[in-house]
Amino acid sequence: MTPEIDLVPEVSSLSEIYRTSDHAPRYRKLFERFKESYGEYPDFVSRSPGRVNLIGEHIDYCYFAVLPMAIEADIVILVSKNDSRKINLLNGDSKFEQESFALPDDGAFVSIDPTVTTWANYFKCGHLVAHQYLSESRPSSKLPVGMDVLVDGTVPAAAGLSSSAAFICAAALATLRANGITSVSKEQLTTLAIVSERHLGVFSGGMDQSASVFGKRDHALYVQFQPQLECTPFKFPDTEPQLVFLIANSLVTANKHETAPINYNLRVVEVSLAAEILAHKYSVSIPQDSGIGTGTLRGFMEAYYKEYEGALPWDGEVLEGTIRLERMAKLVRTVFVQTDGYTTAEAAEELGITVDQLHDRFLSKTPVRFEKLQLYSRALHVYEEALRVLQYLTLLRHPPVDSVSLFHDLGQLMNKSHDSLRGLYNSSCKELDEICEIARSSGSYGSRVTGAGFGGCSVHLVTSQKVQDVKNALIERYYRVRFPGISDAALEDALVISKPGIGSLVYTGGMP
Repeated sequence: MTPEIDLVPEVSSLSEIYRTSDHAPRYRKLFERFKESYGEYPDFVSRSPGRVNLIGEHIDYCYFAVLPMAIEADIVILVSKNDSRKINLLNGDSKFEQESFALPDDGAFVSIDPTVTTWANYFKCGHLVAHQYLSESRPSSKLPVGMDVLVDGTVPAAAGLSSSAAFICAAALATLRANGITSVSKEQLTTLAIVSERHLGVFSGGMDQSASVFGKRDHALYVQFQPQLECTPFKFPDTEPQLVFLIANSLVTANKHETAPINYNLRVVEVSLAAEILAHKYSVSIPQDSGIGTGTLRGFMEAYYKEYEGALPWDGEVLEGTIRLERMAKLVRTVFVQTDGYTTAEAAEELGITVDQLHDRFLSKTPVRFEKLQLYSRALHVYEEALRVLQYLTLLRHPPVDSVSLFHDLGQLMNKSHDSLRGLYNSSCKELDEICEIARSSGSYGSRVTGAGFGGCSVHLVTSQKVQDVKNALIERYYRVRFPGISDAALEDALVISKPGIGSLVYTGGMP
């Protein structure tokens, strides 16, 4: 029997997307703005949500599983086809100027200059990967059509909630739909979107796109990337009192594209180099399948167990994964004795190559800046964080009878994750650390940075009985201290109780 394909849904009612009717005025305003600008109502709306990651940070680009959930905040793209060879872009936020770009007459893909900061580049990324799919799946198809577009978002930018991934997923879906692809699988859309941000110079993993596309109302997702992409939805256990996740925005901008050379992309380089050194030390060959064309820490684990244990690749089974990940952490402690970092010369010596060869393999794919390469701490975080994901999943699947014990155990894993992100991966900041300390002291069982970090948001595990206490403490001890003039509306946006929402979709219901 052919397995059922999970398609991106098409809906005709906002009630199929949102829990409340609050979004109808937003859509009406956008539909009227579209008509005022382009002379007609849109043909359809493409939509993708942001996400919050509960645990499993900075390990997706090493192909280890993560536990995110989609949120209701989203990017919507209103679209109509036009007869020109242009994409016209308007933004619902007035601070973003109108943009347009021409489609090449010869059918070539749109060009993207990652050195130019423009919001249009995110739409171009989605358009480019969708065009590539059109070219491969329909070689004799016509040139991509012109499009009139209005983009609007409620996912705060640079906050660690994946606004860029939501934008690109929605843009790719919009481009496919406008060019006649009315049926696309969630897996295909996710696969297209995962590689898209590399055109902006960011070598991200696949968590953000997977959560945005596969999101399911009232469910979190267990996302596995190997042996193949698999997103398994699950509900949280019934507890008394109810378990709640609170998102707190530090209001510190965390633009991973602009700071990639010292933050995000540098981490990708460091974990890739660590994987290759481990493979060299243990004389195993690993697949060159990272975002920068090198090996990964997951690849090393698989090769090590094949060589020394005669084992098949790990299939995701929790007990076996636990054993393997614990072994990997021990190997990291054994191999990387310079816990304060390695110079390029020292790293090259560890790998048995010249400095020039190391530069060509690892440092030429994307600009990075550093004093020392932190191989020990980055690799140790990845393996231990992957282990925490399995422990978290086990608690959710087999919760203790006592709800308080469940809250405590889940919270401890989140706290350890934050401590690792702060101390080993250095992806937190003093503001996020302060938020987590305040929340924990006010009733949060677990608090951690979520997303790429370096600013942005934190996520807190609290009970329904304590959530207001935590919010009040953060308002008085963080927001009103650091931002004395902050408005009530800004506070409402900064502190959100997260409820898992539905993933990518196409809305065809017209004016609400």
